[in-house]
Amino acid sequence: FEEHIHYLLDQNYRILPLTKLVDFLRNSKEIPNKSVFITIDDAFKSFYDHGFPILKKLKLPFSIFVSTDFVSNHEKSDFMSWEMLRDISENNGLILNHTKNHESLLNKEVDIIKQNIIENQTLIEKNLGPQPKILSYPFGESSINIEEIVKKLSYEIAFSQHSSNITRNENLFRLPRFALNEEFGNLRRFKLILRSKPLMVKQINFNDTILNADNFILSFKSKILSKNINCFINNNANLFKEDNEDFNLLKISNLKLGLRYRINCTHINANGEIFWFGKMFKRIN
Repeated sequence: FEEHIHYLLDQNYRILPLTKLVDFLRNSKEIPNKSVFITIDDAFKSFYDHGFPILKKLKLPFSIFVSTDFVSNHEKSDFMSWEMLRDISENNGLILNHTKNHESLLNKEVDIIKQNIIENQTLIEKNLGPQPKILSYPFGESSINIEEIVKKLSYEIAFSQHSSNITRNENLFRLPRFALNEEFGNLRRFKLILRSKPLMVKQINFNDTILNADNFILSFKSKILSKNINCFINNNANLFKEDNEDFNLLKISNLKLGLRYRINCTHINANGEIFWFGKMFKRIN
């Protein structure tokens, strides 16, 4: 993490608070080139012990998404206490909503979803004062119906966990983020992500995130020829890409019940620039 942060600073990246992203997406404000946003889910104590001191020393902004059922003063807890979260909030950290109990919102009744979100926001603000209404879904799992609930609760933006750059054309309530952890967090991949640009797509045939079958077809259009786009999927699902001059056709099968799947489609041009499009979905029936 420290290596990542110093690389950003050495390369003159701008690390901005998420409120600037809200201004960019909702208020058409401009943000500097080479802007990044740092988010951390779950409020593990390990971040307070190891990551936070680096950001605090450098006075850099960041955001923590918290599920208040896990906030604890217990010495053996893996999660932060309110005192730790208060320290973060007083040092450029936003404390944001990750739902109260961190259970998936999929297949939950509307009132249960609302209660889980509202009570969490209330507890955060009771202990730490007003915070922006920005949400991160547990496990990154949402749906069109859930996103509509979040919108009606007056949240400004909400985050999932699929990999892609953010553009003005995004679904504001299903924003992508690049995961950087012990499995996908080496400096080489980090540099690759920072060099990436959005792979702009249109006319996607499937805009939701939940499936009720073990196979489906995803299609979309792009200015880039289909043969020059490579697509991948995780969790041992099968993906067959049929090249077509007009659109990309992905035939996907072997989808297991209850698993989350992420599709990443990339194009590398003659100058070595990488363009990236990501999508996440889950089979629930």
